[in-house]
Amino acid sequence: MTEKSTSFIARLDGGMTRLGRWLSWVSAALIVYMLCHIALEIVLRAFFDTSTFVLEEFVGYALGAMIFLALAASHTEDRLIRVNLLKNILGPRGREIADAFANLAALAACLLLFGALYNIFTRNLRFGITSSSFSETPLWIPQSLIILGLGFYILRLAVNVLVHTEKSLKA
Repeated sequence: MTEKSTSFIARLDGGMTRLGRWLSWVSAALIVYMLCHIALEIVLRAFFDTSTFVLEEFVGYALGAMIFLALAASHTEDRLIRVNLLKNILGPRGREIADAFANLAALAACLLLFGALYNIFTRNLRFGITSSSFSETPLWIPQSLIILGLGFYILRLAVNVLVHTEKSLKA
């Protein structure tokens, strides 16, 4: 009986991958929601001469949430745009080190963005700020999904740094 021992970092990476995949399914459900809302709006305008009056607003919220919720899974599955010109001339250890630094740079940028968005989110929550549209949606609700997605992406990037560091040490 052989037991495959995996490192803590590998198990953490696997858990983050599974959670990221779940968030990407939520993101896919938001696409379905947007499709249904647009179809409803078309029917209402074409046949009943009315509207939901919130199509642009709600689809915009869903689009923002969809992008940030799927970001970690897109990164994990290597679906983001990458320039591999320099990376292709490096050896295996060099590639892992380059990936670790790239993830660190992305982590720094995302932390700055998270700080700014979190300040906006907390201000809107504290003061009960709502959208200026017909729906008067509390702005913290759609912003919470963006914060959640970006926060998870930050965790994903931190785990990636650990994964690439561990691989570079083994290479």
